[in-house]
Amino acid sequence: MALMKCPECAREVSDKAPACPSCGHPIAAPAQSGGAIHGGNAADIAKTGGKVATTWLLAGQVHWIVRGLVAVVAIVGLFLFLASGRN
Repeated sequence: MALMKCPECAREVSDKAPACPSCGHPIAAPAQSGGAIHGGNAADIAKTGGKVATTWLLAGQVHWIVRGLVAVVAIVGLFLFLASGRN
């Protein structure tokens, strides 16, 4: 296994990987009969793998965005609560 630069995003990826885990660009097709894997070609499957990785990445970001919004609402609520007690 050797590392190479992805031609699309220039990140290091294994030459044995079917696709770049960062951008989904096809790297190497697995050796199968006729190059087809379960009715699709390796490039389409590699692109789908990249989209799945991107979806999981976005799901992790949404989690932090929700936490941040909850924190902001809590701070604003606390500020308003303390400000109303002064009057």
